[in-house]
Amino acid sequence: MAYNMKHGIVTGSSRGIGLATVELLTKQPHFNVIGSSTSGNNLLEHSNFKCLKLDLSNNDSIDKFVENLENIKLNFLINNAGVLLEKWDTSEINMEQLKKTFNINVFGTIELTEKLLPLLAPNAHIINITSDWGSFSEQNFDAFQPHYKMSKAVLNMYTKLLAKRLEEKDIIVSSLDPGWTQTDMGGKIAPRLPKDVAIDILNLLHTDVISGQFWHQGKIREW
Repeated sequence: MAYNMKHGIVTGSSRGIGLATVELLTKQPHFNVIGSSTSGNNLLEHSNFKCLKLDLSNNDSIDKFVENLENIKLNFLINNAGVLLEKWDTSEINMEQLKKTFNINVFGTIELTEKLLPLLAPNAHIINITSDWGSFSEQNFDAFQPHYKMSKAVLNMYTKLLAKRLEEKDIIVSSLDPGWTQTDMGGKIAPRLPKDVAIDILNLLHTDVISGQFWHQGKIREW
């Protein structure tokens, strides 16, 4: 029935983890999912799914996306969209790449989230897809991919800050480290598949968890 429907958003849903997540969520009973892509197109066709155009580097695009939601009450927000612009073996800072990376991974993601806060229902769950590369506890730390790593570290701090801010509203905020995954970003030799991460996301949505934590494969990990 309609009153049991869970409505939510998965950004960056046209490929990789985002596409696998909307494919899994739409197979669940009572899930109504809104995806996003820079083109507004998506491979998935399902009665409980629609994809809207969203460019996180563009303020007007973010405003238009929020307007198109028409004040729907959201039960979840999966901030999945992000970019890795530098080469894997690059350690030098390129200011143009750094700014482009932050415009999408940090500023755009935060702006969208802030503008969606009034639409979140009680007990809603915000999941920020970050990375082991954005942690300070990464075991195999190196100097490569600096722009991406810094952007995900900022997003992790945003998770902690927002969780604290929303405590009284009973809204859960989590970071999720998907691990090394077979995507355009992760490459074909990565040990995890996008559908594995989608299951992690669904399990996190179905579980009553402590807000402000960093998750990896169903367990809390160090920041």
